[in-house]
Amino acid sequence: MPITDDQVATLRAQLAGRMDEHERRLDQLETEEEQAGYIALVTAAFFEAVDRKFIVNDQVAEEAEIIEFIAYQRSAHPIAAEQLDPSVAEQVLLHALGKGSIGEDVDGETLLGTKILLLAALTAEADLTDAELETFLVKARAEADEHIG
Repeated sequence: MPITDDQVATLRAQLAGRMDEHERRLDQLETEEEQAGYIALVTAAFFEAVDRKFIVNDQVAEEAEIIEFIAYQRSAHPIAAEQLDPSVAEQVLLHALGKGSIGEDVDGETLLGTKILLLAALTAEADLTDAELETFLVKARAEADEHIG
């Protein structure tokens, strides 16, 4: 099933910082199919955001830059620091960049939560305009559709 407008609107609300709307919309994704589509969309958006931040002129960032990014996010956002395991975050980012793997001890829920926190941090740092956010979401949706199709 292709990504729906409701799934995109749910992610848009989160990335735009409208957390009440995000929570309400998230609760409306009730079926396993709807939830799986949303996870695919989040994953596609995460990979897109990682590429935009850490690949410049076809050069992948060094591990030190990734560690610095995680450390900064944890210091700047104390609530995220409680929820974001730096070791897992590093594994997830390096994996997204093709420079490592995710340990077998990282469960699916932790993996998804880490992607969501990192995606929020990456898009907040990018400070996207409404038009840029729409372009970002269109690309993520196309990528997600390709992977689940």
